[in-house]
Amino acid sequence: MDDIILIYMWLRCCSVAYRDGTSGPSSLGAEVERLKSLVSSQFEVYDIRVTYDAVVFFVDCNPATLENNFDSIRKALVPINYIPFLQKRGGEYTITVGKRKPVGRKGNIPNIILLAATLISTTIAGAFLWAGYYNSNNIWTLSNFLNGLVYFVTPVMLILGTHEMGHFLVARRFRVNASLPYFIPSIPPLGTLGAFISIRDPFPNRKALLEIGIAGPIAGFLVAIPVAFVGFYLTQMNPVVSPPLTPGAQVFTVPYLYSLMLSLFPFSSNLNIFPTAFAAWVGFFATALNLLPAGQLDGGHVARALLGEQSKYLGWAAILGMVLLSFEFESWILIALFVLLVGVRHPPPLNDISKLKVSRKMLGAVALAMFLVTFTPFPIVTVSSSTSFTISSSTQLISMNSASSVQYFNITVVNTGNVQEAVNITQLQNANVVATFAYPPGSGQYGTYVVLNIDPGATASASVRIAATSTIVSGTYILHIQGSSNGYVSSVPITVGYS
Repeated sequence: MDDIILIYMWLRCCSVAYRDGTSGPSSLGAEVERLKSLVSSQFEVYDIRVTYDAVVFFVDCNPATLENNFDSIRKALVPINYIPFLQKRGGEYTITVGKRKPVGRKGNIPNIILLAATLISTTIAGAFLWAGYYNSNNIWTLSNFLNGLVYFVTPVMLILGTHEMGHFLVARRFRVNASLPYFIPSIPPLGTLGAFISIRDPFPNRKALLEIGIAGPIAGFLVAIPVAFVGFYLTQMNPVVSPPLTPGAQVFTVPYLYSLMLSLFPFSSNLNIFPTAFAAWVGFFATALNLLPAGQLDGGHVARALLGEQSKYLGWAAILGMVLLSFEFESWILIALFVLLVGVRHPPPLNDISKLKVSRKMLGAVALAMFLVTFTPFPIVTVSSSTSFTISSSTQLISMNSASSVQYFNITVVNTGNVQEAVNITQLQNANVVATFAYPPGSGQYGTYVVLNIDPGATASASVRIAATSTIVSGTYILHIQGSSNGYVSSVPITVGYS
């Protein structure tokens, strides 16, 4: 009698409506029998408990067939808007069946609108990148937009789209309802903040959780690698020297794999990177970001599948790490807040009992390896002021004698820093040889020092006149010409032979 009352209360609360339009205790009781029949087709049911919002079946399980049998029940229940949940309570296995919120057909209009907006934003970013590659300030030209579309938009959307379609296709394989990708537009130079898909069903088991979670990063990673090679090749074929970096400029730092691949191409480090190579950088960064082991990120899915409930500690460690990194790169705090808003703890799959095979656990090692080679703690750094310069001489050896006690040569100073320098050129004290300087060369106005104002990357030259003192005797002397600016000192030695 108590069971009949509980069944009635549960079904009334669930407001079950049937295809024949009837409702009531008799029809509702038949619904419970239908659920029992579906569960009994895969498991031996020895007890039933009914709550106000679910029916709990106590079942005997064979661990060898548990995963497949439970998944068969799930596939049978989901189409009639029920969800099963497998638990182990005090040595007993239970399957709790509750109502599933029907997933309506939302259409693909939002996906199409966001895709169009992202294509526009990335095309604008591509125009900026193409103009920047050739050190041009004239951005708004048709050529820039067309080349940006081909060499940046196409590869970056291919990487991100492949990433999301990896999730989508594997979710479909497990019969987990998932949306098409939602792309997120942004401002240059990225043009996009990536994309995501909406998983509209609970994950059925740890295997599905792991494979759906890691499918996207693997797919995007495998596309980003050839895109990087193409980008480096195009950089080598179209070399453009980058202008000196000025203080306050922001530059992108590269992860280990990107740097390793770059080392295979023998071009100078002072070249601009082709927009296609930058698209690969975006792909690697998106891979690393998604593999952070926290919350609903792909890495959070992988961690929950491998570690179960203990993954929450790894999630909090990732949050702490992002907070610490934010002292150097502020955007990490925004990512940490996003993870906190979505939730650090990952909900369990419907079947959290079946363990992963060793072959599946190896995917966790793959995820860790991808994260390590694509992660960079400070993706963007601000260039600080740097003072440096080099001094060279037109000659390294000078011969003098009593008949020719004055000689002339030139020195050249190259500003290798990123700020304008006022380089003070003098001679280190020498009792036998005296140097005086003239700027510009050939002006004839010599003094004991000269100051050269040099822009970053520029050069300047000065004339040097050396004369022997009256106390000089035959021998070899070393004359040091020194330059100094803002505490930085460099010098060039000149060997003087007197006979």
